[in-house]
Amino acid sequence: MKIEMTTDDRLQLHELAARYGNVIDAREWDRLDTVFTADATFEVRGFGPAPSRTEGLPAITAELAGSRAHPVAHHVTNVEVRCEDDEVVLLFKVIGPGPKGRVGSVDYRDIVRRDEAGWRIATHVATLRRPEPLPSTS
Repeated sequence: MKIEMTTDDRLQLHELAARYGNVIDAREWDRLDTVFTADATFEVRGFGPAPSRTEGLPAITAELAGSRAHPVAHHVTNVEVRCEDDEVVLLFKVIGPGPKGRVGSVDYRDIVRRDEAGWRIATHVATLRRPEPLPSTS
C-alpha cells in the first residue's frame, strides 16, 4: 500500500520532531501525549551496555520524568520524512549539550501514526552517535 503524504502532513511531522525536543527540554511531561501514541515504545541504544526499551505512554512518562540523563537542550536537525512500505518514518538528529558542557549527538528513527489527534510517534529509537574506532596499525 502506497502512502500519500501531503505538504501539510510533512509540515506537521517536522513540528512533531521539534515538539519532541521542546516538551522534554521544558520537562512538560503532561504534554508527552502530544508526542507519543498511548501504546508507543521508546528505545535507546548506545547509552549503556545494552539497549533500553520502555513500552506504553505511562511507562515512558515515568522513565523520562525520573531520568537525570537528559541534555540541557535538544537541538533538532536533519529532519527527513520517508514512506517505507506501509509505514511513515521520521528521521532526525539531535545535538544535545549536557549540564557539564559536554555535547553529544543522537540519531532518531521513529515510526509515526496519524489519528484523530494528529501525528504521533508510535515507535521511537534513539541511537547515540559515537566516533568509529580508528583502524588498527598493527
